[in-house]
Amino acid sequence: VLVDDIQGLTLQVTDSSHKVTEELPSCHLPHIHGNPDNTANPGNGYSPSLCPSPVGCTLNITTVTQQIYNPLPFDTGFTYVSAFELRAKLKSRQAILHASGVANASYAKEDKPISQGGKQDLCAKINSMALDWALARLPKAAAERYEKRGQKLVVGADMGTCAAGPCWIYDPIRYSEDKDGNVAVQSIFFGSENHNIYPCGEEKLLPCDAGFHYCKLLSPARALEWMLIDSLRGNSSSLTMADIKTGKY
Repeated sequence: VLVDDIQGLTLQVTDSSHKVTEELPSCHLPHIHGNPDNTANPGNGYSPSLCPSPVGCTLNITTVTQQIYNPLPFDTGFTYVSAFELRAKLKSRQAILHASGVANASYAKEDKPISQGGKQDLCAKINSMALDWALARLPKAAAERYEKRGQKLVVGADMGTCAAGPCWIYDPIRYSEDKDGNVAVQSIFFGSENHNIYPCGEEKLLPCDAGFHYCKLLSPARALEWMLIDSLRGNSSSLTMADIKTGKY
């Protein structure tokens, strides 16, 4: 998704599902593999890129995702069973372009969200895909019901947080009602320039905290659960038994 507009570039991505704070082994950070000097940022000016250009280039990348759920002390039917948020640690668009031979890729242009003077909200782009996924899987009757009576779930602009990893970890995704009565979901973004400020790497037991694009993401299952159930709570309370028996809902 981050580089789907780059012609000729192929990504082989493996996602690791565990706590984003896990450190031993040092697998709690996203990584572009294949650099002979074992640093995490090939092509950033301090180590060579892995390809001369994106055309025909294949990059092997690992990412990290942690699912966060709402507490469920009692099953009353009003607590979600899907994840509240997905804490996703991705390699930045700048880092991927550097590794594929685009030496002049800048963090400000490629990764900064609009709220920080950038060109696009990449986390919001991924969240929009989650919404599309859910809509495409609604049964016909459920889709018509959601369109007619459901409180719509929409994607808002990416939000920043303080300049430290723990801030991002504990700053939750936002669900808030907008001026049109929709529920807007907003990702929390945290990123970093693709530049190592100290010696680091897999064998040094000191992770390279550079070249990141972190997103708090909407779970596709949460989007589907909202469309099927919770979006109807505010607008369908006036249903009569006749409506239910005849399917007029």
